Amino acid sequence: MAVRFRKYFKQCKGKRQDGDKYGKVITKGIECEGKRGRHCPEGVPSPCGAWAIDYRELNGRWVSKVFPGINKTQATELLEEIKGNIRRQIFGLPIKRQIPTLGEYARIYLDLCKSEKENTFSMKRTAIKALTRYLGEYPLDKITPFIVERYRIERKEKDGVQDSSINIDFAILSHIFTVAIKAGIVEKNPCKEVKKLKVTQTKDRILNKSEIALLLDKLQGKDRLMILTALLTGLRLGGVLGLSWNDIDFNNGIISSSHKTGNLVSIPLSDCLRNALEAYRTHATGDRVFENREIAKDVVVKYSDYFSKLFKGLGIHDFTFHNLRHTFSSLLQGELGIGAVVVQGMTGHSSLSMLQKYSHTGMGNKRTAIQALDSYVSNTRQKVNLAMAQ
Repeated sequence: MAVRFRKYFKQCKGKRQDGDKYGKVITKGIECEGKRGRHCPEGVPSPCGAWAIDYRELNGRWVSKVFPGINKTQATELLEEIKGNIRRQIFGLPIKRQIPTLGEYARIYLDLCKSEKENTFSMKRTAIKALTRYLGEYPLDKITPFIVERYRIERKEKDGVQDSSINIDFAILSHIFTVAIKAGIVEKNPCKEVKKLKVTQTKDRILNKSEIALLLDKLQGKDRLMILTALLTGLRLGGVLGLSWNDIDFNNGIISSSHKTGNLVSIPLSDCLRNALEAYRTHATGDRVFENREIAKDVVVKYSDYFSKLFKGLGIHDFTFHNLRHTFSSLLQGELGIGAVVVQGMTGHSSLSMLQKYSHTGMGNKRTAIQALDSYVSNTRQKVNLAMAQ
């Protein structure tokens, strides 16, 4: 039993006596063990071979297995594992399986998740980055409930992340083990014995009347129109950035978007927003309304950070662009008494995916709701201006 470097090319293999592959060596091969150097014959590309493991099974059959991409040390470790399993078979013991580390299996897991939605895949990749930083060297079968608990404590104390973020890490770690169990790699999921952290639900921050008026009065151009679009459509930041002029039907007064959920959402175009978009269109270039680049996560994050600083600079604290979506829903339901089904039909939550198939059926109710919101925003601005003048 041994490991050896099996060469791919005749120039490197050497030559034996004709007619006998086990005969006398006539020309000695190059002793390189795969290391490139001056000794390599001209024209031999890389890789020029692979490490092989030669061993004899219990039934006497001679086996030679080639493992491309591994080095000599890894090949030697594999040979020792094979020897151990052969000895275990002699004594009637079960063959010992090689268990990958969390870091190794996480790469396989991410490959399996590549077809998922961009946001979901990005969330898993971020969580796995944190998990492998703390637990990446542990074999999957060595991760216990105690180790999971310790990870959560260290993640909170060292990284200062919120409990909700730790719960996301925990859920993805649990799913990694679920996939590994189905693949027959491990038998138990340690996360089953650990409870999720309790997260206190906080009320979403929304704009009040004076803050709406402040934004519409102080801001101009693209910033103002993006905020107005979110405020009067309820679209997420990614949805606003992804809007193209083809998504806006000025003739029928409808904005269409399918960002994130994949379900097409149709939202009536208010008079205020229509006028602002038509004015902006006269000097706009490109097919997109606000951003011509691909709407990747890093682009959305940069815009989100920009608007958070913008709001803070205007004295509107603890407010993000996404809170405009909460403001849209809260004003319609709380201030204007619009039914939740109509509002959620415009926000496009996945729990109402069946409703989206018939979104045009309720377009009359949606138009009524948007016009009421349009009037509310416009009247708010007029009242605040009047109060300031007095």
